[in-house]
Amino acid sequence: MFNTLKLAKKLIILTVIITICLAIRAQNAKAAYGLNPEIKQVKTANNSTVYYLDHARGLKKAYVNVKAFLAYGNKWSEIKVVKDTELNKWPEVKLVKSNNNSAVYYISNNQKALIKSAQQFINSGFKWSDIITIAQADLNEYKITDSNENQLSISLDPSSPKAGFLVINTQDNLVAIFNLKTNNQLVEIKKIVLDFKGVFNTDIIKEIYLTNESDIQYPVSSSIYNRQAVFNFNSRPLVVSQGKERKIKVYINFNNSSSNITNQTIQIAINQTANIDGAKVEAVFPLSGGTFKLVSGGNFLGEVVIREQSLSISNNEAIIGSTEKNVGKFNLAETSTIADVFVKELKFFNNGDARATMLDNFKLKNSAGQIVAAVGQLTDNKELIFKFNNYKIKKGNNETFTILANIVGGEKSTINFNLEKAKIVNSQEKFNLNPNIVNLDEIIIIKRQAIAVVAKELKANNNVFAKQTGVIIGNFEIRNNNQKINLESFGFSLEKSSVTPNLTETVYLVNYYTGEVYGNFSGDSFSNGAVLVSLNDLKLTAKQNLIISLITKIGDNVANGDYYKIIFNNINYRSEDGAYFSDIVNSVGDRLIVSKSNIYLYPNNNLGEQIFIKGQKNIKIANFIIEAAAGGDTKITGLTFSRGDSSGIISFTNGFSNLYASIGSTKTKVIKAPYGSDLVFDNFKYILKSGARTEINIHADTEVDLKASEVQLKISDLIAVDNNSSLPAVVNHLNINSYKVVFGKVRAEISKVAEGFVTKGEDDNVIAGFKVKNSGDEDLKLQSIIINAADQELTYSLGYSNLRIVDRDKQKNAGGTISKPVAGANKINLNNYIIKTGAEIIFDVHIKTNNSIADKNIAIYFSNLIAKGKTSKVSAAISGDPTDSYNFIAVDMEKIFTATFSF
Repeated sequence: MFNTLKLAKKLIILTVIITICLAIRAQNAKAAYGLNPEIKQVKTANNSTVYYLDHARGLKKAYVNVKAFLAYGNKWSEIKVVKDTELNKWPEVKLVKSNNNSAVYYISNNQKALIKSAQQFINSGFKWSDIITIAQADLNEYKITDSNENQLSISLDPSSPKAGFLVINTQDNLVAIFNLKTNNQLVEIKKIVLDFKGVFNTDIIKEIYLTNESDIQYPVSSSIYNRQAVFNFNSRPLVVSQGKERKIKVYINFNNSSSNITNQTIQIAINQTANIDGAKVEAVFPLSGGTFKLVSGGNFLGEVVIREQSLSISNNEAIIGSTEKNVGKFNLAETSTIADVFVKELKFFNNGDARATMLDNFKLKNSAGQIVAAVGQLTDNKELIFKFNNYKIKKGNNETFTILANIVGGEKSTINFNLEKAKIVNSQEKFNLNPNIVNLDEIIIIKRQAIAVVAKELKANNNVFAKQTGVIIGNFEIRNNNQKINLESFGFSLEKSSVTPNLTETVYLVNYYTGEVYGNFSGDSFSNGAVLVSLNDLKLTAKQNLIISLITKIGDNVANGDYYKIIFNNINYRSEDGAYFSDIVNSVGDRLIVSKSNIYLYPNNNLGEQIFIKGQKNIKIANFIIEAAAGGDTKITGLTFSRGDSSGIISFTNGFSNLYASIGSTKTKVIKAPYGSDLVFDNFKYILKSGARTEINIHADTEVDLKASEVQLKISDLIAVDNNSSLPAVVNHLNINSYKVVFGKVRAEISKVAEGFVTKGEDDNVIAGFKVKNSGDEDLKLQSIIINAADQELTYSLGYSNLRIVDRDKQKNAGGTISKPVAGANKINLNNYIIKTGAEIIFDVHIKTNNSIADKNIAIYFSNLIAKGKTSKVSAAISGDPTDSYNFIAVDMEKIFTATFSF
């Protein structure tokens, strides 16, 4: 860079010119390369170097060390991590001065070199506007390097092609490779001149170009004159870092020629030091590449014609956010029918003004619809390069390629892809063919569509009221296209009839599916016109849709037929690159017509007052009728019951448990152990159809020792809304009492009646009688009783059989018969023998004897009488159990008869 500069006699003071440069800490910088202008200190994830971003100039400057970073009062928390691809878009600062000195330095690799004069500055091809001012403390951290003339060594690289032959009408022919190496100084080459040798007409050269060691073409202008090719690097010098090597690879593209090229040759050389501008060169001149003989390939090369095809796009538009948009179409045909060809690379250039940040995710699709190549984005100079692994096109055939791209930004920018270069090789000799390229001038304009907003039905779901309750007055779906946006605010207005009251309660903007509250405002605000609701940069990803609801409470003063209608006026948002947009939507919401459901409550006259037995389970302790007037269906979600005018306390301690309500076929949760004066049931849903009626019941279990003798309930609250409008229903006859429920007991008394006797050998003897009285409040079912023999002698083994119990008055068996009784105790099944409430029955115990029974008194008694309520099935409380003992005697009638009639 500094090699040919001479020290001026005087340093030219650059103060006036430099004052036009912006300071590195400029606060009013605009966004550059798609990054937010607030982001100024950045690094990448895999490199610790921190850079300052000058958005006004689109430049980056690395901090040499921590001291340089802190010299500006920076904070570590200000550093943001960005992608390598984002940071690489920013060119580096090269020219600096301090804030208290006019001396200008060239900086590179943490080193600085003083530019000693204005002439040296001008000769270096620099611009005054490229100078930026930095802190003296920052400048001090750069190492000083000498600006004496630099040494550059040039040689022909060992891998440079040897002599051979080249075919005209081909391209990308490598003819020489030069190796460049510096000593301990950085060198910037501004111009290179290559000399042509050999016998040929220079018109046959279509293009000569240079690439680096990675075959990346140098961005340099070239001209051919007087058998020389001159390459001017201008403001982007070819930099060879100190102690490093660079390669220059020379390629030639040939035109076709009808002239005789027999014995023509071509060779590339660097003849002298003067061919290199920007360094003192050391080399053994001339440096010459191999000599190549020129030949014609008309008999074996093949020919390719590439024609751009019209896309026939409607209105020639590409909408921001669209994906896989057709932006180019090209047909490649092998027209010679001589040989197959292989496509290796297609390089397109956007003649429009759409930049790299506006388009991405490029794909190339063949005529079969297959994706054959893909590229992330354009290069900085708007080139689009697709590489292939030898895509084959058979001789005489053709293939059509379509370019697809995502449109991510750039409203009003244009797209016009032309094929700039194609690398296509002949399948036989592997020469790069020189295709005939025919481009169209078809311009596509990038446009932005307003974000779509669709009004939705005013229908609730299970989650919309998760955070706020009320009535939905507006439902809208925001349909985002393929772009990331930050929602800033929504604008709404309200339409209503002239007699409809104003909204007065808070209006909440919520997520329809989650209930999350995004914002709120007073309903009175609608009286002043449109309302703007801030969303605090709510993020929407590409293709993400969002359904929002406006929820509020409607006053009691509204009448049936009144209506409210929300209009979604506008949506304000920022795109991913920070651009602000305001879309006029004017989406008219669904009309909320006030239609209050009317429901009525009554006690159930069909049942009236009921009696249950203490200890009964799952009984209805209250019963109501609910009716809905014709109109809208009603959704019921809550019930509250309180003690009526005449009621015991319904609580767990009083013997009530497992309470639940039922409305129609819907059951509520169970309150296992009720406490308190009110019974609240919620978290259920029942839809009462318009014009329908159903029952509301309270069910409960009771204990035998229930403390309450009667209960009576009333419905003190009922939560219900119109199923369509969600307006609160009008509930009539709240606090009306149900009929009373009275609780009785199941009781019985057993007592001794008479003793008896048995006769030996008698089929039917009455050994005892006992009485059972129903002293409870329900008919009884006698189930069983045990007859106990104190001396264990009432057994089949001792001559007793057919033990049974008989209703004395009806002379009817009360239960079964034990044909072979056992010693001690015998249980007789009474087969649910009925005793009416208040009635009593005398039962006799019958038994059969044989002649072997003992002559002795036998003591018996009755125990374990089991009885239950006929309906309630509650076990009866038995008094007098066990009974007093009975004594019966066994009599031998033959002995008595003999004793009586013997004289």
